[in-house]
Amino acid sequence: MKIQGKKIFLTGGAGFIGSHLARKFVNLGAEVVVYDNLSTGVKEYLKDLPNISFIKGDILDTKLLESSMKGCEIVSHHAAELEVFTGIGNTIHEMRVNIEGTLNVLNAAIKNDIQKVVYASSGGVYGQAEYTPEKETHPLMPQWPYGVAKLAGEKYCQQYTQLYGLPTVSFRYGIVYGPHEWYGRVLTMFIKRVFSGKAPVIFGDGSQRRDFVYVSDVVDANILGIENDSVSGMRFNIGGIAHVNVVDIANMVTKLIDPSLKPIFDDPKPGEASKHQPERKRLPAELKDFILDISLAREKLGYDPKISFEEGVTKEIKWYKSDPSIWDYDPRV
Repeated sequence: MKIQGKKIFLTGGAGFIGSHLARKFVNLGAEVVVYDNLSTGVKEYLKDLPNISFIKGDILDTKLLESSMKGCEIVSHHAAELEVFTGIGNTIHEMRVNIEGTLNVLNAAIKNDIQKVVYASSGGVYGQAEYTPEKETHPLMPQWPYGVAKLAGEKYCQQYTQLYGLPTVSFRYGIVYGPHEWYGRVLTMFIKRVFSGKAPVIFGDGSQRRDFVYVSDVVDANILGIENDSVSGMRFNIGGIAHVNVVDIANMVTKLIDPSLKPIFDDPKPGEASKHQPERKRLPAELKDFILDISLAREKLGYDPKISFEEGVTKEIKWYKSDPSIWDYDPRV
């Protein structure tokens, strides 16, 4: 189905990925209803966009969710509890938002005769990689509550497709980065720290590889998923062309901001804070390598990521420099 002329219900539409989707949907001729509780979203990201209505609402509020979705034809579900540490500290809240909230979205979609639901999942459903790049058929052994919840959401999407005929498609994102990214992940920490004249702190030897996918590539994948009518009930890896280790990330940031700074290596125990950067804790059960195989998305959707890591980081730094206060808020706290 073509997006032009459609009315799209976008949960989490004031957030990182959601705000970019809102802009793209409008540019393609859609009317957009943004539904966001603004717990981490920024309404100002949407202020210059026409054909958008904003509803401050929570996906746990079933009555408001259902009534707000009335008249829409497509649902893009990007509202979520994002941070790994938050989920570990409060698994019940993680479950309610990411599992119960997703069920609420699916039930509201059924009641409103929605034509398609796009679900934002995560490569975190795989857990520790048995091989790389990880295909969609890789064993599913998520290591954190976030991955467990995202996997449950995928399964419910597939069930609603099978039981009720609701067309759904799920995207397992790599590490999405770019303007509007929330503060708390390694790239954002490196950028903020180097921008303030301090060296980036690397945990371990920094050899862990990561799959970074620029936000515009993720947006393109969403458009392809909505407009393709033959992928209902399927799930796709959405990775990028940037497969970099943590040392590469640190070196790229210093190269673009202050080449005189050299990374500092630290080795705190899992869950403990860095002695060089006390506000930063090491993840429990840290992933060694995280690289997604995107061949299925290439084949079925025509997905073709385009943004190199240097280009993407340059764009994110430029955005951050325009208002460094944007990362004064840490959603993990």
